[in-house]
Amino acid sequence: MQNHNNGSCSIFVKTFMYLKIGLHVIIKYRKHFSPSFVYHAAILLFSFWHNKMIKLANGTYKLHLYIPAYPTRAFFKSVEDKLIENPPRPITIVYSVTKACTYKCGHCYQRKDKGADIPKDLMLKTIKDITDAGVTFLNIEGGDAFLRFDDLCAILDSIDDSVEVWINTTGANVTKEKLLILKEKGCYGYMVSLHGDTKEKHDSFVGIDGAFEQAINTLKLCHELGIGAAINTVLEQEKINDGSFIRLMDIAKDLKVNFVQLIHPKRAGLWLGNDNLADGDKNTIEYVLKAHKYYNNSFRSKYPALPAQVEEEHPNKFGCTAGGVDRFYIGASGEVQPCEFLNISFGNIKEESFAVIFARMREYFKVPCQDWLCTTQAGAISDLMKKYNLDKTPIPFEYTQELLKEWNRGEKTKLYKKLGLYQ
Repeated sequence: MQNHNNGSCSIFVKTFMYLKIGLHVIIKYRKHFSPSFVYHAAILLFSFWHNKMIKLANGTYKLHLYIPAYPTRAFFKSVEDKLIENPPRPITIVYSVTKACTYKCGHCYQRKDKGADIPKDLMLKTIKDITDAGVTFLNIEGGDAFLRFDDLCAILDSIDDSVEVWINTTGANVTKEKLLILKEKGCYGYMVSLHGDTKEKHDSFVGIDGAFEQAINTLKLCHELGIGAAINTVLEQEKINDGSFIRLMDIAKDLKVNFVQLIHPKRAGLWLGNDNLADGDKNTIEYVLKAHKYYNNSFRSKYPALPAQVEEEHPNKFGCTAGGVDRFYIGASGEVQPCEFLNISFGNIKEESFAVIFARMREYFKVPCQDWLCTTQAGAISDLMKKYNLDKTPIPFEYTQELLKEWNRGEKTKLYKKLGLYQ
């Protein structure tokens, strides 16, 4: 039962661990035992079977990047969120702590956001509010989150082990000393932006010389310090055509990275009005689905796991989980959004309580559906901004309401129906 350096588990270890997890859940929640509970628990667990299981350096196991590691307290809280709580609760939040950033990424979905960053006291209060709402996976980002390093420390000090924390970074302002401090405070891992297989390609994409080296160094430090590591990469059609993505996967393997997360180009932020993205969207998505199957195959266990949003959000899987079904987003200025790629707001935590805003958003996302709103509604959001001469994102709720009257979220997600959730 050998584990490779990046933590990928053999098919034997994976099978054993899935059976162990299933049995552990049944025993732990035996007071809820019923044929229905066992059936729903099995469906939920094996919904992640198509992913590669990763064993982290601390001895815990990841079924998926955005699912807290087993057998942590955060993992079991996630189980409770979905199988015991009524109504079910969200697991993941992407939380931006600052828009400040020295990079100039052409796809940035925050570049048009306006308003001052959330002050520290409100930031910490909101962290408590979102954990009370059920969140077990906290993905902190910027801008450059390391520009608010003291606040990162304060956030980690304010939460317990019922939440798993990963931090997004470009690699800028990262040092070994800072990583050691955050590890001691409980940070589980880092998602490092890497958008090319060479210095020239990545540095050009982000607009900063030396960015490639900073990202690579951060990934090396993660492995050295025994911290979880993922690469975030936007998969443009060009990277497919010229083989850049394949070479990027080889780099990730050599760096012993745990995950490479594929993000297909989104019409959001600076790309909101880029209708050309829609033309190649189908081809890119088809490639991502094939890559997900190829690299997560147990015969390629030396490679990192390859989580891909288009795979998890496929109509036959979880569908669109935005709006607090499984995930949501809070921008650096306090706007509560269904998703970081959906540039609409349901309110600002500087003006209203998180609980009020979250309840409002959930009214529009009571039942998970199949359509990816970041794709189907990008044109409508862009048109609404033009109609009212809006020059910033996300669209304030007073305008968002107009959009909500018209949109169609598609068919209900079949998997959740099987789980007996959100019906």
